[in-house]
Amino acid sequence: MPLIYKKPELAAQPATHALVIGVGAYAHLADGSGSVCPNHEGMGQLTSPPISAKAIADWLCTTYQNPDRPLATVEMLISDVAVTTYPTPNGPVTLDRASMDNVKLAVRDWKARGDSNADNLMILYFCGHGIASGDEMALLLEDYGESPANPLENAIDFRSFYQGMDKCAARRQVFFIDACRAMSRTLLDSDDYYGEPIISPSRRQQGQRLAPTYYSTLVGNRAYGRPGEPSLFAEALLMAMAGAGSSRATGDWRVDTVTLYQGVVYLMEWVSAAEERLGQVPSFGNVAPFTLHHLTGPPTVPVEVGCKPTEANQFAQFSYCGEGTSMTRPTIEPSTWKTKIDVGKYVFDADFPPGVAYQKGQSDYIVMPPYQHVKIEVNP
Repeated sequence: MPLIYKKPELAAQPATHALVIGVGAYAHLADGSGSVCPNHEGMGQLTSPPISAKAIADWLCTTYQNPDRPLATVEMLISDVAVTTYPTPNGPVTLDRASMDNVKLAVRDWKARGDSNADNLMILYFCGHGIASGDEMALLLEDYGESPANPLENAIDFRSFYQGMDKCAARRQVFFIDACRAMSRTLLDSDDYYGEPIISPSRRQQGQRLAPTYYSTLVGNRAYGRPGEPSLFAEALLMAMAGAGSSRATGDWRVDTVTLYQGVVYLMEWVSAAEERLGQVPSFGNVAPFTLHHLTGPPTVPVEVGCKPTEANQFAQFSYCGEGTSMTRPTIEPSTWKTKIDVGKYVFDADFPPGVAYQKGQSDYIVMPPYQHVKIEVNP
């Protein structure tokens, strides 16, 4: 299977190995290129997963920093309407499609790379259709529904796969599952069969494993993408990795598994509100703290500036100054002001034009991750 990033010189030392999967084209779902599965449950084609997967891969290949476990390999599978390539220093790589056969090979190769060292870090990102029955979840691959008699033969049973990955020698693993977890008639009728585990689970524990899972949404809920853009979860995840999910409790700015979740929670509210998708709330399973990513400098933090009372927002000219920088909101709008500011101490102002029945207000804040909501009291 082709790798889009590889550092063979890291093979003998602890390193990070990533697998990225984005499934947008489904041959047997609504509007697909093949015979449509009668159990498609209204699911069809997606444009966001391939874009989301590429955005995650771009971040890994260009920005990810982990001195203790530097990036050694990235493999990506994409199912899009057209053949997909990915640019590398050695020329474009044609990506394999996310069919069950290809994903099986990719997952098992990924696990084998992890087996090279117990101190390796494994990262999996999946974006595409998902269906659920309670806590059980199936991740649907490109050829899902190919056999109407057993559509789940081309789906991944995520719980069993997660348990199977305990067999991997690498004891640090992170799973990002960017898919719906809405209830499915197919799973409810499946009699405890939820797809292919790819790596069979075992009841024998292999020792302590740190393996948190980040879900883009709560059990029973949907996850959302946007036509031609990354998913809401992918956007929030990358913003959190850029600093909103960081802390410097250890002396330097870094993202660990716990602060990352805190950042994603706030940022999902941020990006969901902009899309009026207020119901999408991420969740986090199997909490296990360890460092994921080191920042090269102080982070930039999402900030929302508003008045108290909120009715004054529609008249307010917002601005801030501090840390050698200042900014005024370009226009007066009825909403709060959402912006991004480097960490530090700032003075925020709300000013009003003559004739408006509010007086200028000012508030001091120390802006820190994951998020800062600035409230400026203004007297009517």
